[in-house]
Amino acid sequence: MTVTDRPMFDLSVSEEKNCKIFHLKGRLMDQQQADHLMKALDDELSSGNHTIILDLGDLQYMNSTGLNILINVLTRTRNAGGETLIAAVSHSVRQLFVVTKLDTVFTIAGTVDEAVAKLNA
Repeated sequence: MTVTDRPMFDLSVSEEKNCKIFHLKGRLMDQQQADHLMKALDDELSSGNHTIILDLGDLQYMNSTGLNILINVLTRTRNAGGETLIAAVSHSVRQLFVVTKLDTVFTIAGTVDEAVAKLNA
């Protein structure tokens, strides 16, 4: 696979049962790729939505910079009085959370539906 064959980072936002879901896709590797994510987060925080779900089901790869970006998202939602839940983590990305012990910092749900249920409980 060449560099041009690798999927770039993409983000879409949806809503389900009053929960904002950020669907991350591709490879999260640098701050420039995350600018769209941070802008979307700023929009949600300024409109009063302080809790979000990060759907990582289509995130194929993330490095330490990507982890730092997710920590930034978590910090900003918590500082606003909310929370960040992570859902549908692939095996390789989950290993990154386990090795760094960030699986004890983030609330991780098996699926987006489980994360929505946790927030609506």
